[in-house]
Amino acid sequence: TELTGHMKLKLWVEIEQGEDMDLFVAIQKLDGDGKVVPFIFYATCDDGPVALGWLRASHRALDLEKSTPWQPVHLHTFEERLTPGTPVAVEIEIWPSSTLFRAGESLRDQIQGQDIYGDIGGGPSAMRHLELRNAGTHIIRTGGRYDSHLLVPAIPQKTPS
Repeated sequence: TELTGHMKLKLWVEIEQGEDMDLFVAIQKLDGDGKVVPFIFYATCDDGPVALGWLRASHRALDLEKSTPWQPVHLHTFEERLTPGTPVAVEIEIWPSSTLFRAGESLRDQIQGQDIYGDIGGGPSAMRHLELRNAGTHIIRTGGRYDSHLLVPAIPQKTPS
């Protein structure tokens, strides 16, 4: 299976305390034994992910004219703070990439509240997000009315001519 283009992660998130959260996403390729397959990362490291994305939940408002199903574009013109106990949908753009998955290989979506690769030796320390708004417990809702999902750009296989 070939995945080429932008991916989008839609999550339904909720906080128990606080009023915001920062979400960081890494798409990783796993080999047939479940081990991470490393990729070049920011041209400084050779053990990075397939692709990355991140979003501060209070900046979830979309520019509906510029957004596409594959690539959400956020306004970043105002903040919509979270209310404890109230789930909200966020759409996280994941940078474009192109990766071939062979039989037995798989994809892993890693989600956390801080930069995933921020402390790699020789890595992009200037690109770290240092002022985070995470506090308390964060919840990701799935199933039923909570349609959290990863949208991937699968390229159809060409049939031999």
